[in-house]
Amino acid sequence: MIEEVETNDFGPVSLELRCLDDDATGQKQIVLPASEVSIELVDDLLWHQLGSNVPTDPKGYTAYLQSLQWNTASASDNNLFQAPFRAGIEISPYQLVPLAKALDLPRVNLLIADDVGLGKTIEAGLVLREMLLRKRADFFIVAAPAAMTLQWKEELSSKFGLNAQIADAEFFAEMRAERGFGYNPWRATSAYIISHSLLRDETYTVGLKAILGDPRPRSMLILDEAHHAAPAHSQAYATDSQLTFAVRELSKKFEHRLFLTATPHNGHSNSFSALLEMLDPQRFTRGIPVTQDQHDAIMVRRLKSDLRELSDTPFPIRRIENIELDDTPTIAPELTLFESLMDFGDLADRKGGYSFVRLQQRLLSSVFAFHSTLNAEIGKMPDGEVRNAASALATAAKSQAFKGDAKSRSLAAWIRENMGSQNSWNQRRLIIFSEYRDTLDWLRKQLLEELSLSPDDDRIAEFHGSTQPNERERIKARFNADPDQEPLRILLCTDAAREGINLQHRCYDLFHFDLPWNPSRLEQRNGRIDRRLQPAPEIFCRYFTYKNRSSDRILQALFKKTERINSELGEVGRVIESEIEDRFKDGITRGNMSKLREDLNSERYLEVQRQVEERQLSSDRATRLKKLETELTSIDRRLQLSRASKDVAPRSLQTVFLNALAKIGASVPSDQVDDAGDVDIIELDPDSEGFSNADWTPVFDQLRTRPRNKDETLAEYRSNAPLKKVSFSPAKDGDRLRSDVEHLHLEHRLVKRLLSQFEAQGFRSRLERTAVLNAPVSRSRLVLLVRLTLYSKGANRLHSEVIPVAATVNADDVTPLKSEGQTAAQAYKELQGAIADASQPRPEICDIYRRRASQDALALRGIAEDRARENEAKVRDDLRGIGEKQAESLRKLLQEQFDRILKQQGEVQKFFDFSAEEKKQRELDQMYWATRLEALEAEIETEPEMVRQKHEISARRVEPVGLIYLLPEDRT
Repeated sequence: MIEEVETNDFGPVSLELRCLDDDATGQKQIVLPASEVSIELVDDLLWHQLGSNVPTDPKGYTAYLQSLQWNTASASDNNLFQAPFRAGIEISPYQLVPLAKALDLPRVNLLIADDVGLGKTIEAGLVLREMLLRKRADFFIVAAPAAMTLQWKEELSSKFGLNAQIADAEFFAEMRAERGFGYNPWRATSAYIISHSLLRDETYTVGLKAILGDPRPRSMLILDEAHHAAPAHSQAYATDSQLTFAVRELSKKFEHRLFLTATPHNGHSNSFSALLEMLDPQRFTRGIPVTQDQHDAIMVRRLKSDLRELSDTPFPIRRIENIELDDTPTIAPELTLFESLMDFGDLADRKGGYSFVRLQQRLLSSVFAFHSTLNAEIGKMPDGEVRNAASALATAAKSQAFKGDAKSRSLAAWIRENMGSQNSWNQRRLIIFSEYRDTLDWLRKQLLEELSLSPDDDRIAEFHGSTQPNERERIKARFNADPDQEPLRILLCTDAAREGINLQHRCYDLFHFDLPWNPSRLEQRNGRIDRRLQPAPEIFCRYFTYKNRSSDRILQALFKKTERINSELGEVGRVIESEIEDRFKDGITRGNMSKLREDLNSERYLEVQRQVEERQLSSDRATRLKKLETELTSIDRRLQLSRASKDVAPRSLQTVFLNALAKIGASVPSDQVDDAGDVDIIELDPDSEGFSNADWTPVFDQLRTRPRNKDETLAEYRSNAPLKKVSFSPAKDGDRLRSDVEHLHLEHRLVKRLLSQFEAQGFRSRLERTAVLNAPVSRSRLVLLVRLTLYSKGANRLHSEVIPVAATVNADDVTPLKSEGQTAAQAYKELQGAIADASQPRPEICDIYRRRASQDALALRGIAEDRARENEAKVRDDLRGIGEKQAESLRKLLQEQFDRILKQQGEVQKFFDFSAEEKKQRELDQMYWATRLEALEAEIETEPEMVRQKHEISARRVEPVGLIYLLPEDRT
């Protein structure tokens, strides 16, 4: 397509071309006509090339027609979902609410703030895939904590068919080694995942900023755990962190932004408004208060307790068990040391203080962790009374540090009773959390001894901050694998595993070996198994307390308080979290024990904090439930409409997939298809002749049961990691998803690779587009299929559809048939049904019709063009309506933002209780308001027009993609 022509007095100087073909849509090329040997403007030659190849068989042509239909998409109807039917997921209606909201926004600036375990990654993937299908996005970055980058890569690949590159130091080094030091690695592809830590490093982001511009059209930033980017809360006014600066500078260069967090509000309204400004600078300004109506427009927030009440999505019931160690004598070392440590705390406080709180937390974890930390602290102490007391304490701890305690013995007894020991184990799995790596190392040794296991036994694994990303994925894969195939039973974790890792598939037991004083961390730990797709009806979260240790009454009250808050509010809000942490800032002392316990047990305290939380973020529960019920009803209606229009039936996709395998010479024998259950399980043979091309190797590597180990060669990896089997619906063992079966879908890399041979048939003259078939019809019929494609500027495909034109076949010509009020979709579906029951005539009959194919198609071209123009007119109106609506919505919110800043500027500013740093931050915000007002004046005029133009059609194409002769069966 010629998009722009630069001319002078002598004619065209240069042409800007945009590719329209499927495999490179929108790709730009500049042509200098004077330098070309031969250049001409041509008609679409496909009309003259129909019938030039041997007609295909009925099965192959049915597959071709279905793949054509599946690969049509439109931006003209915001009510229809497309992504859910092109992904490897089980659709839960509540997860489509963010998608519905995104489609209604002029730009996808959305905060997904769902409860822990509801599937924010899946919701983000659905939004991203829909934006890519609608060509509203063609470049994206996912920014996540380093520990979650590999999980993001795996989820995007397996569930949405998106192959994203992890942008880490190794990738940058490889790119520059291969392509030169001056090469910008951010130009290598259009999909990246980067860690928060590298996002803060200008070394890695300068190249990204260079290619984004201000901003880059059709780009999307997905920021996971977005609360880390919010300004840090202090005493009175939140101040910017290094990550805040980095995200603020980068996010404004993206057209679309998607932020994910279960804890969006830290109790400071200016911090919340700053986070929202990074998300949607046209709607929010930092330092300007945000009302609930304003943030509701861009935020999706559902609580597990609410969904359990209003939807049929299965969430497990959480059972909390306190294992009280009531037979531990008061002279036990872990108890006497606690009393001695409080004495030391009183002394240290009088003498200038040492890390009493840090030491106390480690002692409540294990004597071993306490002993190692105390020894390190002693080395920093000057000679004197405090050091002498610390040394005496260390000596007392040393005798117990390497032995088991009542907690480790009780845990081992529970494992022996419920899981097994030595060589006899059942299929149950267990997660054990501790805050400290020292405790994990010590606990592993104790369990190996108590359970009579050798030191290298692979039933116990550790997951901590030093565990490398590839090893984390390998451990996760082992822990979620079939216990008959994988011996791992016990996973010892630090809080490095509390966010983002899914461990629920085969585990419903969790122990807190120690209790963090931060209630959100406690809840995040529980969220590893208390989440969607947990197959067990109940999950069990257990913790230990000593009956004879005074501090444990407080820890028990903390755990109960956390559960109570979850019951009342649905989650531990950042306001309540800060209040509880503040109460523990001096540790547990003899002086504050009674007050701590009273506060944690107080219902009045909970009620006050609940009111604060609701004012800051949430509505009351009754309002919340009513809103959620309305959303779910609306989503269900839209889902049913979308399913009728866009559903890709798994059985149909499987048939096309198997046909595609046969066409490349990789047929699947019947003994490689297990059809005994509800879902067919297919075993692929990578050594089949059809897969002999080396290009298939990386495709199969993505189907292996685990990621490659860092020290493993490719040959070793392919030998040791078997291929998963595949299915086209979720394969389950009871209620549990099978980890050894890959759920294939339309966007899966393997499926797309195989179906590309069908999708290309409408555009490659060397492939068959003509079929001659015997069918149960009374007279010879001809059906011409044309594809209407509408483009915006840049060859951005806004709409594509297949339009059938039917005719009666005469001896020398054709007679068009009326459409009889049928929609194109109905006629297309009937055609597929007729072909499915058809057979192929003799070759000489096929040759007769093949020779006249182009002439017959050209005879119907005018009618096809007319119908395409009728459909185009409707699509233009729909797109124009969407553009006008979104442009007006954007203009309105920009004006409202302008008015809010003016109002805030006119108010008297108060700085009491502000530190110097907080006061400086406030003054910077006020200076920024003036700059923002100037920018808004221009944006009110320009931004709505940009949104409007994105929905304007600048080019169209009507091309023949199929020609089918249906002959009466007795004709041959």
